[in-house]
Amino acid sequence: MTHTLKITVHSCKDLDDVESMGKNDPYVQFSCDVTNNDVFKKHKTTTKKNAGKSPEFNETISLESFNPTEHHELYVEVLEADVGMDPPIGYCMIPLSQVTNSENHVLKGCFDLFTPSGKTKGTIHLTIAIVTPGQASPACHATEIKGLSQKTTDQEKRIKAMKTNEKVGDAATAAAILG
Repeated sequence: MTHTLKITVHSCKDLDDVESMGKNDPYVQFSCDVTNNDVFKKHKTTTKKNAGKSPEFNETISLESFNPTEHHELYVEVLEADVGMDPPIGYCMIPLSQVTNSENHVLKGCFDLFTPSGKTKGTIHLTIAIVTPGQASPACHATEIKGLSQKTTDQEKRIKAMKTNEKVGDAATAAAILG
């Protein structure tokens, strides 16, 4: 049976500063399949222009066709909206067992983020809920907990590829400008 995974992005704190001019313009994207770039592109917040290192989002993203028996991880990526390629700011994988094992299948948590170099830097504050068909979104009155976040080899490879593509894009842009 498919469900909906509802993710409310409250905020990020202490993000790495990747903007060379001005402040970070971050957005957050999600997927339960780290290999499917199209899913990431469809499930993202709006960009917070000049939000800096601690943006407020307060947006809810819904991942339809979520199957708790098949999908065990939520992949989170915070990116910098930029001309050309959007460089990664931070990322993590959240084991969804934390949600399935929580009261009403709702978890309000603060999760560590990892930089493209693999260091822990910054946090993301989320409420994650599993909603069954026909059910209203369950309310979460719980206090925010320190949630478990990890990095996986597949996501590290994805982030490193994004970083490499960003550098290639920057070089092509510079070459076009210099003519």
